[in-house]
Amino acid sequence: MSALERHDVQGFVVSGYGKMREARYLLLGVRDPREARRWIGELAGQVTASDRAEERRCVNVAFTCEGLATLGLDRAEISTFPPPFQEGMTAEHRQRILGDTGANHPEYWLWGRPVKSGEKPPPSQVHVLLLLFARDEDTMAEVEGVHTQSLAAGGALEVIRSLKPEPLPGRQSVGKFGVEHFGFADGMSQPVVKGSGQEDKLGGDDARRTVIEAGEFVLGYPNGYGKLTPWPRLTVPGRADESFGRNGTYLVVRHLAQDVAAFCRFLDNSTKGPNGESDQEQAEWLAAKLVGRWRSGAPLVRSHHRDDPDLGSDNSFGFAAVDPYGERCPLGAHIRRSNPRDSLGSDPYKALELANLHRLVRRGRVYGSELKNPLDGDDGHERGLLFMCVNANIERQFEFVQHTWCNNPKFAGLYDEQDPLLANQPEGGGSFTVQDAPIRERVGGLSSFVTVRGGAYFFLPGVRALRLLAALEGERARADGAARRVPKRETKAAP
Repeated sequence: MSALERHDVQGFVVSGYGKMREARYLLLGVRDPREARRWIGELAGQVTASDRAEERRCVNVAFTCEGLATLGLDRAEISTFPPPFQEGMTAEHRQRILGDTGANHPEYWLWGRPVKSGEKPPPSQVHVLLLLFARDEDTMAEVEGVHTQSLAAGGALEVIRSLKPEPLPGRQSVGKFGVEHFGFADGMSQPVVKGSGQEDKLGGDDARRTVIEAGEFVLGYPNGYGKLTPWPRLTVPGRADESFGRNGTYLVVRHLAQDVAAFCRFLDNSTKGPNGESDQEQAEWLAAKLVGRWRSGAPLVRSHHRDDPDLGSDNSFGFAAVDPYGERCPLGAHIRRSNPRDSLGSDPYKALELANLHRLVRRGRVYGSELKNPLDGDDGHERGLLFMCVNANIERQFEFVQHTWCNNPKFAGLYDEQDPLLANQPEGGGSFTVQDAPIRERVGGLSSFVTVRGGAYFFLPGVRALRLLAALEGERARADGAARRVPKRETKAAP
């Protein structure tokens, strides 16, 4: 299969619904599996597919492993999903992989906490994620009201928590997804799914850097290795067996609180002059070095001496040719760790090919109000990022990026540093190196600016799979009936 079946792929895979200002993420628990399947059947006809234009509202839905089991998938069917999805984000060894220790430990999370061995699942366990988007507040109120009423009908599901992204006022037009709470334009570096139609205007080096095989993000298509990533199957014979996992994918959700006051305080303290006075220009310079872009989004590789808002959406660059030693964009900068592009290895073409095997389609939005005067201290209100990403292979994509690139102290010739923004820094503070000629500068005292407040791995099925899930009980009954009608074959005794 080569042509992307966009009518069956949920729209969230190819679009972040940027025109939809309002969003709600409803975390649901299944209370009556049969009624919940009925609701899924009704929802399937309303789900926004990848071939539909954005208008007034968009709806998508995803399920945790526990949710699919509660809805009726048996043990054999669950076993066809990959281990990260089955085990969940909070499995003990995954906590180490993701850096979910200390203050990030799942026992402190607001949602997604693990169920202890032998413990009855709590009523707050998340089974379903309903993603709602609308062009304005009035439309969102209407959409949320309709869907909240529908999902509760017959005692089907219950809203456990509602997550409300809130674009920062007056700054939505900056960057692809607006500005995040540390003050940087966000969303410039995004892969383009081959076959989505978004690649038509790209060519040459831009296409080579950006257009990624559909199988990296959608199950049922060749991935970057030219192979098909295994997809989950039902044990029901016939079309349901083959169709269930195809055109689906995996959605990673991380609820990340940002300590804006601590970040700004670190910048200020690290750049004060000899007389102890703040140096705003130097603070901005250091902030850009930590991220790898200026606040406008302009990449340091293109403009390393000053911010240039005209380059705010520029993503047409590599590191190998113009900045191999990190003298423009430091080797440990956030954008260089999260997407090294062509910089890891002696052959930049091969390096880019390998880096593209770990790409993520990011779909995050910010939440919480803006902190007006961060140097005056925190105001007690939580704010941060509801990080979401789409990938067909959780282990090779999201977990690899988090563990091997962001959290790994040994990266690109560095040996005792981690991602300056996302990493869970060691006790006593982390460090960051700003490469320069002839002398490098080493900055210490980095605290953990981001704390995990919740998270889970979800399966985002195709539209056809939603209908199969809704009709699961009937499919099994028909399969059992057919099996009973098949006459037994006579067997002859061996001579």
